Amino acid sequence: MIDWDNGLRVKQNDLYLDSRRPQRLCFVSHAHTDHLAAHDRALGTPQTLAIAKLRTSFASEIVLPFGQKYSLPDIEICLYSSGHVLGSAMLHGSVAEGSFLYTGDFKLRPSLTVPPAEPVQADWLIMETTYGKPFFRFPPRQQVIDELLDRVAKALANGFQPIVLGYALGKAQELIRILTDAGFPVTEHGAVAMLSSIYEKQGVNPGPRRRYRSADFKGPSALTLEERGVLIAPPNVARSAFIEQFEKRVTMMCSGWALLSGANYRYGVDHVLPLSDHADFDELVELVERVRPKKVLTLHGFAEFADYLRDRGVDATTAKPDPQLRLFN
Repeated sequence: MIDWDNGLRVKQNDLYLDSRRPQRLCFVSHAHTDHLAAHDRALGTPQTLAIAKLRTSFASEIVLPFGQKYSLPDIEICLYSSGHVLGSAMLHGSVAEGSFLYTGDFKLRPSLTVPPAEPVQADWLIMETTYGKPFFRFPPRQQVIDELLDRVAKALANGFQPIVLGYALGKAQELIRILTDAGFPVTEHGAVAMLSSIYEKQGVNPGPRRRYRSADFKGPSALTLEERGVLIAPPNVARSAFIEQFEKRVTMMCSGWALLSGANYRYGVDHVLPLSDHADFDELVELVERVRPKKVLTLHGFAEFADYLRDRGVDATTAKPDPQLRLFN
């Protein structure tokens, strides 16, 4: 049903799944760059394809809203929310041999900016396992949010510029919504602002915010710290001159890797908080329980998750035939 040919492929009709190499036909689960290539035909949700076109090009597209069935040669497909970022989707496919569910990146926890994941039953489950070790159990979401809001409030009260880093697609918009719902003004980096505008065009409002302008921070027309509020920026600026311009600052990164010792040094920030767009270990297990597959294929992240499932009687193996990278052993 599913095999590996320089990427995941549905054998019946050469439909590839999140291939990093250009293919004749490929499902794009979401628009993060590590899931994109310049395919001849790309299949995905309207939101995903709208964002993907900012980062790559496709010769043609098959645009599918959630829940709408579509027939390809020898396969019927339907997309469901994966709860990851705007437009992110799981693909459910039915072929003569049975059914499969491909998750792409996903999470089961609630979100303020993304519809909840909708896993459905399938014979085969092909799932990402980014946090596929028992160590990666995230604290309750509200606990992490409370810590974020407390650190931001203290920074502002002490005259320090709070700078919160999160991926420009998905994490940043969730952070804006969390902060603005709590009453904090937000200024967004230009890379974040471009994607926030797409969220708005697709009917998802991250909240009130202003785009970063240097004149708002320095010079005769500079805003007060209270007016410009929290600065939201992508992680790649952590050690850049953009950040260094703020002599009094408190920097925070939001990532599931916050659970690793020394994560703040890895990211070059003062604090790292475990707010993630990915499923933690318990959510990975929950997905398997909800889908009730006969076979599980795992990919991305920890190959040990397949070992864990096999120890519990689940027919599970890694999707890629050669051994996957085992991180942080």
